[in-house]
Amino acid sequence: MKKYLLSIAALLLGLLAHSQEADELGNYAEFSIIPRLDLNPGWYSSPKEFGFDLGNSSLYTLFEGKASEHFSWTVANHWIACPGIEWFKEDTGALYTGLGFSDTNNLFDFAKVDLTFGSWTFTLGKDCISTGGHEYEDWDWEVHPILATPLWNNLACYQWGGKVAWTTPSELSTFSVQMTTSPFGEHPFGSGLWTYSAQWSGEYDWYSPLWSVTALGIDKGTYNWLISLGNMFSFGDWAVTLDWSNTCGLDWDFTRLLSGNTFHGRLDYASSDRWNISLRGNYVTTDREFFDANWWNLGTVFQFYPLRDSQDLRLHAVAEYDSLLDGLEFSVGVLYNLRLKLW
Repeated sequence: MKKYLLSIAALLLGLLAHSQEADELGNYAEFSIIPRLDLNPGWYSSPKEFGFDLGNSSLYTLFEGKASEHFSWTVANHWIACPGIEWFKEDTGALYTGLGFSDTNNLFDFAKVDLTFGSWTFTLGKDCISTGGHEYEDWDWEVHPILATPLWNNLACYQWGGKVAWTTPSELSTFSVQMTTSPFGEHPFGSGLWTYSAQWSGEYDWYSPLWSVTALGIDKGTYNWLISLGNMFSFGDWAVTLDWSNTCGLDWDFTRLLSGNTFHGRLDYASSDRWNISLRGNYVTTDREFFDANWWNLGTVFQFYPLRDSQDLRLHAVAEYDSLLDGLEFSVGVLYNLRLKLW
């Protein structure tokens, strides 16, 4: 894997040097530093207690750009994880000790290059597995984990591999196939386990589908099938998102998918670029080896962008009820995207 990383780094450096001579073609490079701080209190009935953690508090960086009409890149790093004071050292350390493993997310979320030729795009490097519905479209630092699905919270979805995508001449539909290392193999390439995905995405006026079928290797010649049907409906200032997948998440050892159903829904309203509000929830059906009963949660999210003509600074507040915890959870926080344009 070290040789693979060095090859990508060398390719990036060479093309970045070349891109400095071609700014007039719309080429650019931008580096972002993205800190986030959350404060998450909670009140639970069973047992009766008060809880507190730091939610999705974290530090990320994003380095992305375009070196020509054919070449672009994305490198996203997760430097600090801070879900709680007592877990700070453990969770942050895991980002670094997990670098040589594929069964856990680590320092690199994305480290990929895109080669585009007409309607075709070829992607190489570390990328998100082409699965999941619209829930997977947001950057990790933008997500509110207490309202995310069990699959999003537990699947090591960033894997090494390649993808081929074709966009129709109308640019309304994109079809892709992908091969990556498996999140159920201990080491990216040494485990010999692979994941195969096919995905369809589109934007048809008021309807945006994001459907996929994924075969995740859990043993030599053995696969778990993950089907995801994401659907978004837009009507003026309103958007409705309905995602379904054929699993309730991972087992307690994170070694396989568990059968069941996950329904993820959102109702978003935004009449201004400076704020939005949404109602979100999940409903999971499964057998008793994962939850004692079917699980659901429901909550609301309010996001406000105080800077005029910019969404770099975000203030957010979240409230949700969790049926498994039989309690209320809250979150207030701030996210800032410090953008440094290199050229």
